[in-house]
Amino acid sequence: MDKQWIIAAIQFFFWTCWEMLKSFLPYLIAGILLGELIKFFSWTKIIYKWVSRSPVKAVISASIIGILSPLCTYGTIPIVIELYKSKVRVGPLIAFCAASSLMNPQLFVMTAGGISLEMAIVRTLAVFLFSFAIGMLSLLIPDNFMIRKTIKVYEDGGEQIENREKKKFAAKQYFINSYKSFLYVIPFLLIGVFLGAAAIVFVPQRFFYEALYMGRIQSILAGAIIGIPMNACGGGAIPFVKTLLDLGLGKSTALAFFLVGPALRPAPIAAMAALFTPLFLLAYALFLVLSAVLMGLAYIPIPPGL
Repeated sequence: MDKQWIIAAIQFFFWTCWEMLKSFLPYLIAGILLGELIKFFSWTKIIYKWVSRSPVKAVISASIIGILSPLCTYGTIPIVIELYKSKVRVGPLIAFCAASSLMNPQLFVMTAGGISLEMAIVRTLAVFLFSFAIGMLSLLIPDNFMIRKTIKVYEDGGEQIENREKKKFAAKQYFINSYKSFLYVIPFLLIGVFLGAAAIVFVPQRFFYEALYMGRIQSILAGAIIGIPMNACGGGAIPFVKTLLDLGLGKSTALAFFLVGPALRPAPIAAMAALFTPLFLLAYALFLVLSAVLMGLAYIPIPPGL
């Protein structure tokens, strides 16, 4: 390995980083602007209105609202706790919590722009199916198995939620929040870009072929598990996954990666532990991994050109 090769490799590495960053930045900015705009909606009132229905309709509504919500898990848990105290059933609340931790408008835009519209749509549908399934199953489980004993319900139900005033749009606060979100996300995006560029420049492609073709089930399961440490931020891993897809990673494995990682990171699990019992969180994690593998196996990518 001579000096000239090292210099050329480093130059190619930084050129690759720059090209990847240019392709992702517009979608990152668009996703942040959309997400911060939606935050001005009164999410507690919206959720309470739609989940106060029959169990099946409530779980479906909660799953859809969770996907549309721009709130992170730390933002959703206080809302979920307040709704539970207002005597909302646990099933819809778990569906909302699961969906909001796995997908939001910002992630949809970044996935569509950074990978493909197909992956963004499939990822969204998979999130909905998992959220609906975990929500419906939770309706069959006693609350004392799922909810911490320290959480007590309000006597007046949801009266205080219904009487709450609507949020008003403030342009200055909107742009300040957008700027803060950009500063939060960009380091994780850069990490994803650096990892993706390093995989292209420095790692022999033979390594990926040997690692990614060890069997479909094993590959999907590995993608689901690897997604946990790699998803420090929901959108930051997209450049890395895009690189692996270009190097031969199966789309089914990428789907499992996206399904498990965002929900089982330490941050969202720690937030959910404020409401849910450790035993339930363990069952939730196992069911999510199982669901990711099954949906990965069921996912048949659309052939190029169709």
